[in-house]
Amino acid sequence: MMRSFALVLFGIAVVLGLAPGAARPADSPRALDGQAIDPDAELVVALADDTNNMDPRIGMGSIRSNYIRQVYESLVDVDAAGKPQPGLALSWRAVHDNLWEFTLRRGVRFHDGEPFNADTVLFNFDRMFRKNLDRWGIKDVPAGASFEKLYPMVTQWEKVGEHIVRLHTSEPVAMLWDAVGREPLVPKAYTIKNGVEAVNERPVGTGPWRMVEWKRKDSMRFERWDGYWGPPPLVKRMRFQTIPEGAARIAALRAGQIALIEAVPPIDAAGLGRDAAFKVVSAAQKLGCRIYVNGRPKDKYDSGGQDGLFAAPRLRLALNHAINRDAIIKKIFGGYAIANASPVATVMYGYASQEPYAFDPARAKALLAEAGWRDTNGDGVADKGGEPLALQLLFPAKHYGQAFDEMTAAVVEMLKDIGVQVSVKPLDFGSLLQTLNKGTLPHNGGFTACRTSNSVDAEDQVRDWATYTLVKWTPFPPWLLALYQASRREVDPAKRLRVLADLQRQIRDWAPVVPLYQEIKLYAHSARVLRFTPLPELHMDFRGVALRK
Repeated sequence: MMRSFALVLFGIAVVLGLAPGAARPADSPRALDGQAIDPDAELVVALADDTNNMDPRIGMGSIRSNYIRQVYESLVDVDAAGKPQPGLALSWRAVHDNLWEFTLRRGVRFHDGEPFNADTVLFNFDRMFRKNLDRWGIKDVPAGASFEKLYPMVTQWEKVGEHIVRLHTSEPVAMLWDAVGREPLVPKAYTIKNGVEAVNERPVGTGPWRMVEWKRKDSMRFERWDGYWGPPPLVKRMRFQTIPEGAARIAALRAGQIALIEAVPPIDAAGLGRDAAFKVVSAAQKLGCRIYVNGRPKDKYDSGGQDGLFAAPRLRLALNHAINRDAIIKKIFGGYAIANASPVATVMYGYASQEPYAFDPARAKALLAEAGWRDTNGDGVADKGGEPLALQLLFPAKHYGQAFDEMTAAVVEMLKDIGVQVSVKPLDFGSLLQTLNKGTLPHNGGFTACRTSNSVDAEDQVRDWATYTLVKWTPFPPWLLALYQASRREVDPAKRLRVLADLQRQIRDWAPVVPLYQEIKLYAHSARVLRFTPLPELHMDFRGVALRK
């Protein structure tokens, strides 16, 4: 049954990619769409922020993915619609319910010449699941995804041949191919010889681009990898330039200093779109932006002896009813965002639409009162037992873009209107990650952040509160944990979709977070840029992009 699930659902049979000897730069086209292109050009792209790591194990967030996926590749790739395609694996299948098999692409090499093979994959699985690190003499890193906690039922990974690997599980895991298959892979010999620090600072991948220079908080430079197994990039060089302010990115685009910009402020999109010198394109993303609040028990974080203040579902529901999402999307995002009450992004397989949280301040105050929070002092702040209802909100300023920053300020005022005393602490994204990794959020703390996914399947997002990770600050109660586990084990496609829909509804009603919006990302580029297509993924794919002469 598992085998039919994998093959029927996504049409994943043995699909052969391009042969290792396919097109090299000398064979590259000199024209596209009837226009002459410049294969020796440099494509300059402006991003809102720099990455703080190039080691995929540390994390693959909405900013970092753009950088990391130019250099590294995964077993499973995606097409322009976000559907799975062969990457470093030509095919994958369930041999039976508790065994997955990947057949690897032959003739692939890393940028330093190291061959990609089954040993590479097993080494990366060791890193993912934190096994055998002492054997390889490498250090562990604080990871964005703790596979050993998320998938403890994975019992063994083995090499069947030079280009075949298998994963054994103690129970069915319907989308395990997706979870491990979308993780970018690093070279084994290079990592062992140079350490994980080199992976992070001087990355060596199998991707179409080699990183040749990284000036922190300024720029990253890439060159076309002429040994790439697939069609080579259509420009010789690429530079990612960090420009935090949206207005400055647009000015650089208009001045011809930049060819393409991300995170176009919605207020500027219409004006750029009317100018024939530029093109504005957009795509719904897997990026769901939220307020996370501390509902952890005191033994699950550095608590000072206190449970998280926001453990009660009524309190979290009150926060949800305080937010006027439609107004935020209309006024700040110009309509380029989605109000999504499901924990799953609309572009992921298994998404089920959920009833929106109504903007209802009166209902919000009633829920606060039911939870014991009332304004007894007449100062506009709800309190209970002498403690004010205060939220210490950590805010990663200038990380997700101008509209996110403006949205955060608007949400703070809406929460104050129902009696929540909000103090905002701006900080850089790296410091926020450090706080969350260490578990040092205050007992009345929270943070605004955007949740993304490497995966194509809903399982990656519904599991957010199943294991103590960066985003799990309101752990599943036993009954929700059981329903989540059932969704993960169900191998019948139709039944699994029903379980996933039920799970999403119950998560919505339990309200672990305050969902704010799902991003529709805006890009703008000069008319000289040909064939740029935004993805529902959080990275940009430049493999087929060219610059007109």
